[in-house]
Amino acid sequence: MRYKYHYLNAEMPDTADVLAATPNPAAREMMEYLAEQGIETYLDRFAAQQPLCRFGLQGTCCRRCLWGPCRVTPRKRGVCGADVPLVVISNHVRMVAAGCAAHGQHARLRLEAILAVAEGRMPGELRGAERVWWLAERFGLPVEGRSLTQVAADVARYLLADLGRVEREPMRALLALAPPERVALWRELDVLPTSAFSEVFETLQRTSLGTDSDWRNVVLQELRVSLAFFWGCVVAASWASEMLYGPPRRQTVRVGFGTLGEGNTVKVAVHGHAPVLAEELMVATQREDLVQEARAAGAEGIDLYGICCTGQELLARYGIPTTSGILGQELVIGTGALDALVVDQQCVIPGVSQVAACFGTAVITTSNSARLEGATHIPLDLERIEEVAEAVLREAIAAYSRRQERPRHVPTATQTAQVGWDDRSILDAFGGRAEMLRLIREGEIKGIATLVSCNTPKVPYEQSNVALARELLRRNVLVTTTGCASHALLNAGLADPSAADLAGERLARACRQAGVPPVLPVGACVDNTRTMFLFLKLAEEAGLDLPQMPFFYVGAEPGNEKALGMGMAFFAHGISVLAGYPVPVPVPLPVHVEGGDIDDYVRPRNEIADFFGDEARQVIGAKIYVEPYPDLAAGTIDMEFRRKRLALGWV
Repeated sequence: MRYKYHYLNAEMPDTADVLAATPNPAAREMMEYLAEQGIETYLDRFAAQQPLCRFGLQGTCCRRCLWGPCRVTPRKRGVCGADVPLVVISNHVRMVAAGCAAHGQHARLRLEAILAVAEGRMPGELRGAERVWWLAERFGLPVEGRSLTQVAADVARYLLADLGRVEREPMRALLALAPPERVALWRELDVLPTSAFSEVFETLQRTSLGTDSDWRNVVLQELRVSLAFFWGCVVAASWASEMLYGPPRRQTVRVGFGTLGEGNTVKVAVHGHAPVLAEELMVATQREDLVQEARAAGAEGIDLYGICCTGQELLARYGIPTTSGILGQELVIGTGALDALVVDQQCVIPGVSQVAACFGTAVITTSNSARLEGATHIPLDLERIEEVAEAVLREAIAAYSRRQERPRHVPTATQTAQVGWDDRSILDAFGGRAEMLRLIREGEIKGIATLVSCNTPKVPYEQSNVALARELLRRNVLVTTTGCASHALLNAGLADPSAADLAGERLARACRQAGVPPVLPVGACVDNTRTMFLFLKLAEEAGLDLPQMPFFYVGAEPGNEKALGMGMAFFAHGISVLAGYPVPVPVPLPVHVEGGDIDDYVRPRNEIADFFGDEARQVIGAKIYVEPYPDLAAGTIDMEFRRKRLALGWV
């Protein structure tokens, strides 16, 4: 690789490295094609940024006031006197708070949609009755003699309160659903959160100029906001989707760039993280009047495709093909196959507008907090959602009519995959809790790793996600996956039952007997709820606390504040985390002793890395590893699983 960062013990690829190393042949083809056309993509912009700022990469650039910005080192404090640990942890917790706010917006929109349906202000019905009744029971809400919509409205208000409460009392969903032993620990540490909004508010004020200067106290706030992130935002968003649209449905699908080239249809991609409008668009594509308009324009009908997590939601429930995660969105538009890109919230990069302009693709924004310069804006209105969907599809049909002479270049690569998994269907497939625990205890499944991350230009496109997953499978580790990592593993064919051939002998046998692939996509990034509850159910069956179980959270290609927050949420639950590329925390590299022998080195002290790497295991029961090389990362995870199994007396 071209760009060397010795102080991170890592490298970053140039464009030639990406083309040589990406496991996605369709993406490689599109990168070469767009380069030939002279169209700028993230590859060009990443190269133009090299070398990246050392202070930024290590988290020691402080911009939290107007006295700086300060570039802090072990020998040089900031203007206010802040040292490296304080700057690093303050930057870190602010990123987690930003991720909390982002997922909180996903939750709020979906909960508002439940209330709109329940109150008759939005058309449709609630298709997730089972989730409504289950939550009502767990929350202790009255159900006798009440309708589904009445109870669902109460559940939504209960979760909205956890999202925005300001009174100083613990988050109620956490108390109702989290493991008692974890709640006891969090209470002892005084990190039980009040609400997502409250903890984000507290995080920002606490890390402002001249406020909390005790980095260990800031760590406690990071645990607090991480728990709010999960129980106030992620849980609420995932389960609100299930209340609205029902659970995911296990099915076999086809995914990848090649699906874009099939059929002469008006092609619309949905992109973002909030599937409320996307669900209505799916219904509207079957409306006879809109189908007839598409046919009048020369098309055979209207097809939907998915990008990022909105795409994962539609894939999990309806089998609508997905194409790419965040880093490949420009490549998808660059095929010239899309007539419209319809975006909702987050992960929609500014570069898509420039690429779309080259191909006449209509870019339609639908959230007032997520506008794109030059795009058509059709704001989502829950009470007029049918009209909004109609207007969006008419824009797409008009774009189809204009684009007939535009160039198209669609790779043919597709993959089959088995999707639609959640904690219940995974347990059922393996024969129930007791049987799946037996498989883990006896080593047929050495452990479970959830592979959750974005993409990052700091590694070859999708290479770390795919290479790490392959190595974990070889070591008999079952993998669940969500979000952009899920796109990578789907496109690599690892979510097909035939991928059992790539697994170790014992995992392959367990997967073949259950009829499942060794990589199980469980949905969008908020659907990490499903993996967490799989972990919780298996730990409960074993009678063990979460830190004792062979479970792992893996962010092979971290790229977003939401991914950082998700990792911290699993960490707070006692599940160790592996960051596949150094997050903004200085990496403590050994230093040669001046005048010493050739192999005489000392390890410099790094308080933040030491805390997350060692001290936290004594407090939380977990640690955070950083390893950018997939084979070494898999070995690190395997090592932790072996130690846990040895401690439990499992084979």
